[in-house]
Amino acid sequence: MWCLVSQPNAVVIEVRLDHKAKGLECLEKVCECLGINKECDYFGLQYKTVKGQDVWLNLRNLIEHQVAGVHPYRFALRVKFWVPPHLLLQESTRHQFYLHAKLELCEGRLRPADSQAICKTIALLAQAEFGDCDDSVALVQFFTYWCEHLGASKDDDEFIIDHIQNLQAEMKGMKQTTAEYWLIKEVSGLQNFGEEVFEGRTSNGSSVLVGVGPHGISLEHPDQTDHEKQMIPYTAIRSAASHRRVFEMWYLAGVEHSETLIVLKLESSLGANTLYRALTEKHAFYSCETVRGAVTSQYIRDLKGTIISIFNEDSPLGKKYVFDIQRTCREVHDNARRALYEKQNKVTPSSSTVVLSTPEPEPTTSQDSYKLAKLIDALTCRICMDATIDHVFFPCGHVIACGTCVKRCETCPLCRGVIDESRHVFIPTLADLPGLHHQ
Repeated sequence: MWCLVSQPNAVVIEVRLDHKAKGLECLEKVCECLGINKECDYFGLQYKTVKGQDVWLNLRNLIEHQVAGVHPYRFALRVKFWVPPHLLLQESTRHQFYLHAKLELCEGRLRPADSQAICKTIALLAQAEFGDCDDSVALVQFFTYWCEHLGASKDDDEFIIDHIQNLQAEMKGMKQTTAEYWLIKEVSGLQNFGEEVFEGRTSNGSSVLVGVGPHGISLEHPDQTDHEKQMIPYTAIRSAASHRRVFEMWYLAGVEHSETLIVLKLESSLGANTLYRALTEKHAFYSCETVRGAVTSQYIRDLKGTIISIFNEDSPLGKKYVFDIQRTCREVHDNARRALYEKQNKVTPSSSTVVLSTPEPEPTTSQDSYKLAKLIDALTCRICMDATIDHVFFPCGHVIACGTCVKRCETCPLCRGVIDESRHVFIPTLADLPGLHHQ
């Protein structure tokens, strides 16, 4: 069985698999080809249904049971779980994030907030694509193309292009891989970063856009004149379910934390199931310490499997897993760092000589640096995985969040206890720690 997997830059990878292969085998082969096999959990494979809907391939189920038609099956390699670029350990992984971010910008799913952000984004794109290029004609054409795609004001074209040229001149000497990193860093601060968007309708027929992202759910009513986004953090969500075309979610709203129910009707039962799956998987990936067994073991059966299960409940026939997530973002990061560290510090059994594999810039090469990386990770907010921990919850006493994330929490993400208050705590910086400030 052949599978054709396209990257965001339209480069296609051919993968040959057994006809009984599962989705994970295809993804692992593609990631191995691209050199990102240590961090393949961030990625997924998308395919189009007969109605043109983009759906994530469930990696734990057989490919032929999910995709209609005959092979070669066509998939798109895409970032499924977006994380800040400083958590990506391999340059090849960052490159794939860059390619996907560029595609999101080109297709309008990510939009810089103002003209200053547009100029900086275009300058970083130019540096990542051309490096220190002196071809002014090609650069101006590139700038003009991206100004149109990012919605820059046509009245100030000359001013904007001059500003972009000045910004890129300041970037002279910056490596293209470094520019890719800063481009991902720039877009990671955008409002829709990492969101998977679904369209549904309420009981009165009004349209609602539901965005499922790293921090929670966003609700937007495009039909209304003043359609501000309503943000619902994962900590406020109590339960969710899908039945046929209907998606239901209970969450705590307002100062009084009153339980509110939202009911949305989507275009199809597949759309409702996809929204439910996205909510569950992203919540587990970004907010949990580990993926619970209740999530990984949840499955359904087809008609044939249901009949067989009456006589043999343990039969795997007709079993299809609902979710394919098996690790959280912290587990992915720790596993990848550990694997890369061990790879770079392999000791042969016959001697004490250290055998280093192909050098990569990201993994550390000394025990002290490895310990320092672990320490930095321990001091990082367990919610956004970006800022430093500096607040404590009361009465539970857990110290796991930064000042920004504390404002969004009504219950402790670790123990689910109600938060009466939070206070600022002063944790020593790396410069205060003896023996580590020189690192």
